[in-house]
Amino acid sequence: MMRTISNRPSTYKRMSYTQKIASINARRRVGDVARVAERTGFAPSFVSEVMSGMKFNKVIINCAYDMSRGRRSNQDVIAYSI
Repeated sequence: MMRTISNRPSTYKRMSYTQKIASINARRRVGDVARVAERTGFAPSFVSEVMSGMKFNKVIINCAYDMSRGRRSNQDVIAYSI
């Protein structure tokens, strides 16, 4: 029997929808809405409403989260540029 080795800790818990929105908005850059709209096929206005928390769509949030996951937050960028 083959054993799968994972780097994920045994206490791993997925991020909630609101945690993802908070993370996305902390790392949002110019052009992110247009880029997510192009990748998902939704209208930019609908993507903007979802990313601001007015509407609910997991596909858009997951795409935006994947895109912004490796970035530093805007607060860190500003703090290091001073």
